[in-house]
Amino acid sequence: MTMPLVSRDMVLESGMEFQAYQERQRAYRRALVKKWKWLLEDHDGKLRPIPPMYEEAMAMLLENQQAASMPGLLEATTTGDLTLPQKFTLPLVRNIFPNLLAMKMCSIQPLPLESGGVGRIFYQDFETEDTGYGGAPAAGRVLSTGAADSDYARGAEDSIPRRIKMTITSDTITVFKDILGASWSTEVMEDARGALGLDVEAELVDQMRMEIQRELDARILDDILTQATAGDTTWHYTVGSGYTVQQWYETLGHALLDAEMLIWKKRFRKADYIVAGTTLASYISKMQNFVTSGRGALDQFSTGTMRIGTYNGMWDVYTCAGLSATRGIMGYYPSSITDAGYIFAPYIPMAPMPLVYAEFIGINGATLPGAYLNTDKWSRNIRTRNGKKMVQANAFATLTVAS
Repeated sequence: MTMPLVSRDMVLESGMEFQAYQERQRAYRRALVKKWKWLLEDHDGKLRPIPPMYEEAMAMLLENQQAASMPGLLEATTTGDLTLPQKFTLPLVRNIFPNLLAMKMCSIQPLPLESGGVGRIFYQDFETEDTGYGGAPAAGRVLSTGAADSDYARGAEDSIPRRIKMTITSDTITVFKDILGASWSTEVMEDARGALGLDVEAELVDQMRMEIQRELDARILDDILTQATAGDTTWHYTVGSGYTVQQWYETLGHALLDAEMLIWKKRFRKADYIVAGTTLASYISKMQNFVTSGRGALDQFSTGTMRIGTYNGMWDVYTCAGLSATRGIMGYYPSSITDAGYIFAPYIPMAPMPLVYAEFIGINGATLPGAYLNTDKWSRNIRTRNGKKMVQANAFATLTVAS
């Protein structure tokens, strides 16, 4: 399925033009959801249904995967159910991708295959347009920055109202590639299958997938951590005089409230979540008002970032092994595809490359790194291509644990 796309060199100059572009995109995504509905739904308990908010993004990823994967999406089908992909693509795209934290905390703007890996992303804001009566042009003040102006809308009887405008910013984004490879011997493959019923190739591919997913989430979180501009709040773990240890831990809640207020002053939005490094997550989980998700609720497809509970009924709490242990991020979930602080633009999902009957020399090989050797081994690479960009840095605040 193809659709004429707006040129990536085009600049959207009007709201009507952007709305027309958006409507074409919505129609395209709705058609993809209809095409892939059979794979987005539950199948007799074999697959968990994709939440509606992810359906359009997942449908486009499946479409990209079918067109670009080597071999195609419907490889290695089972004999009992010829419609469900079995070996690699099903767990890599259908079950795993929605569990990226990026799919929850970022605006998801998948790039169509026709974009060639270079496409447009869009984000919005609202600005004042007039400095005074009479329509004199102004540089504009972003309404969501928290800069107080209580008189902008005020006017006398029959006066000309001052105006606000919606700004749609369009940036070009280029995807990046993640790729890993693995080799295994024929003997290990045969013995593991015979003695344990274990598919060594599938196990290795799954581990490569999890490593790429971990790195992708961690890379996005590191981007946000280093670029966030709403402000930073520091909490000191050294117990203050006159406090018990438990009482002092509760003061961490004050720091969390302070961090949320930093976002409120910049965006007039309250935070929805906290992503904590392992040390910060440990302190939060010991607080009296922390409610754990429970062991049974932890997602079996978690890839290094997982939701561990909620604090005081106010914020979802996640922890990420790849985030600096003593740091944390607060932010809010996107309210629309263009109203977000960070944009994640998936392009080609996790794609296993053709199986090769040979071993390849590692990157640190003294001679010909990457070259194949004629040995009784098998090799396979797995890759993905995605784009990402911080667009509203003041939508995020950071937290630091110090002595």
